[in-house]
Amino acid sequence: MQRIIVSTKNEVGVIAGITAALAERGINIQSLDTEGVGDHGMVVITTDDDDRALLALSAAGYRAVADDALIVRLVDEPGALAQLSAKFRDAGVNIQSMHILNRHGGHATIALSADDLDRARSVVDEDSML
Repeated sequence: MQRIIVSTKNEVGVIAGITAALAERGINIQSLDTEGVGDHGMVVITTDDDDRALLALSAAGYRAVADDALIVRLVDEPGALAQLSAKFRDAGVNIQSMHILNRHGGHATIALSADDLDRARSVVDEDSML
């Protein structure tokens, strides 16, 4: 799965502008996370058409890049994320970002990027990867 990362100013209207740029091109947003620190903001999006989304965001004046993410399904219980994080630590995998995409039916779906996705995949139980 790919995710799109938009680096932007932390100001009023940014989310409205990003979502409008995608809506105008008929691109469906599957997930969206945002974080602002000081005057800098970051928006992480997954869509139904990453290539068109990147073009739409660029045309609207946003700085956007795409990267691969590993999607993992965990039992939604205390300690599950800690156990997964410990597996990555023990394998020497640096988690660069992690987003909880949803929690439903006793499970949580997590998207993460790492410095070595192949190594990250090797430490995750095969039945946990989506």
